[in-house]
Amino acid sequence: MSGGTRVRAGPPYPPATEGWARFRGPSPFSAARGPFPRMDAMGGRTTSGVEPSREGLRGLILLRVVVVSTLILSALLIQLTFSIELPLRPIYYLAAFSYGFSLLALFTLGRIPPEANAALQIMADLAVVTGLVYVSRGPDSGFTFLYLASVASGAILLGRRGGLTTAGLAAVFYAVLVDLMHFGVLPPLEAGDIPPRVWSMAALVGNVAMNWAGFFATALLVAKASENLREARADVARRKEEMSRLQALHASVLSSMSSGVLTTDLAGVVTFANPAAAELLGRPSAELVGRSVLGTGLVGPEEWARMRRPLPEILRLEGSRPDLGPERYFGISATALRDGGGTAIGRILIFQNLTDLKRLEGEVRLKEKLAAVGELAAAIAHEIRNPLASISGSVQVLRGSAVPGSADRRLMDIVVQESQRLSSILEDFLKYTRPRERAPEVVDAAAALVDVMTLFAHSDELTGAHRVEVDADPASVRLLADPGQLRQVFWNLARNAVSSMPGGGVLRVTARRDGGSWSVSLADEGHGMTPEERDRLFTPFAHSFPGGTGLGLAIVYRIVEEHGGAIRVETAPGRGTTITTVFPVAGSGASETAASDALPPAAAREVA
Repeated sequence: MSGGTRVRAGPPYPPATEGWARFRGPSPFSAARGPFPRMDAMGGRTTSGVEPSREGLRGLILLRVVVVSTLILSALLIQLTFSIELPLRPIYYLAAFSYGFSLLALFTLGRIPPEANAALQIMADLAVVTGLVYVSRGPDSGFTFLYLASVASGAILLGRRGGLTTAGLAAVFYAVLVDLMHFGVLPPLEAGDIPPRVWSMAALVGNVAMNWAGFFATALLVAKASENLREARADVARRKEEMSRLQALHASVLSSMSSGVLTTDLAGVVTFANPAAAELLGRPSAELVGRSVLGTGLVGPEEWARMRRPLPEILRLEGSRPDLGPERYFGISATALRDGGGTAIGRILIFQNLTDLKRLEGEVRLKEKLAAVGELAAAIAHEIRNPLASISGSVQVLRGSAVPGSADRRLMDIVVQESQRLSSILEDFLKYTRPRERAPEVVDAAAALVDVMTLFAHSDELTGAHRVEVDADPASVRLLADPGQLRQVFWNLARNAVSSMPGGGVLRVTARRDGGSWSVSLADEGHGMTPEERDRLFTPFAHSFPGGTGLGLAIVYRIVEEHGGAIRVETAPGRGTTITTVFPVAGSGASETAASDALPPAAAREVA
């Protein structure tokens, strides 16, 4: 256990300008930590050693102050209570050194590398503990357990290699101290009348070996526990990061969806609404959350009652939503919202605005009906037209031989009139099914509209109780259209509007240009239509007035569609009907603008 130690002089310390990074090389703590992973800021592993955290270094400083203060107070209490003389002056010196070094460590925290700060603190702790052990008679001391605290600090702050290095230094410090005291180099301090214990060499070696074993066992156990704790923290950090990514992805997916998404609890209170839901329902998401789903206008009481029942599968609903706007049609899919255990905790409602889709479906159905009627008309026209002409001609010949005013003559007149009416229907059939070939040309549509309305106002279609008002702005608009078909559209729409006002009223005709389109609206003061009647408006024979064939609006629809236009209908029972046709304007640019500017101002007049 004794013997001298020769120390070979090493190179001088590096200059301060080279930085504290040079300290990491010769430090036994930093040099020995290579094989052990360092946890980076995100909890992942790096190839360097374990880097102490500031919180850990502050904790070591606080622990040192608490332990030293407790020792001093305990020694004072023992001396005052049991009247035992203890060598307190060396303890005071050690405590002062410990306090002062704690202040120095706290001051240098963040100014030197964390590994260097931890290594210096551990070395100072080992020196203080060794001093306490010496003051309390070496191998007889009860303070040797404090070595274990220093070893545990090294293992926690610097990893397994750091803990084993600290254990090795503690073993060396303790063995050298005991050796020096045993051979009288360091005489034990006097402690009153209590004589020092005489240790045999075998007992002394056993004491040192037992402490060494405790030091290294503590280093390994604490390092293992510390590594497990770091891995657990790293795993928690990774899971938190993954959870954050999943939450961000979840929020991004819901925000990017074009469909509205609502989640509710079992009572029907909205707990989440994505941006699409806020847009479709016309309310901010913050206003939707916390509101009853019945107050959003999306579902009614009966529909929610169906959704509240157990939903083994997806429940799909479609229907109009008048609370969200006129003629709004929504499709809704409802399913159960479940927690991790599979228990239903609410409902998920995914919905879309199907108004445009339903309108397109209605147009497709109308075109199918028009095509079917066209095929029917083409098939029967030839079968009826020729026999009808023969019947009409024969009756007219027979009528010439009948006595005027007789019953036979009246019956023959009726036959001739009905034959003419049926012939007119067949003519409309043929116009609809076999329209003449279009001859499009650039036509002044606004002027044509005014002309048609002027002729219509002086026709037999109107009575003294009717009035036609025309407001065309601008007074001239150029369209690429068939002039005859364009006039037919205006005439048929005006005739239909007046027919809906048998008791009289005002027909307001408004024409406006909006960019590359020109629209004509005819608003009557008639009885209006129900949604079902409006859906059948352009179907042949589905809607007609006395004296009509039921083909006028069907022909209008076909002509407008062939010209690349569109038709809109606004109506309600008792509030009249407004039919708007939209046509694309022929050409664009400065030339057309200049031509329009050269025309007369807007035409706004009443046609009597």
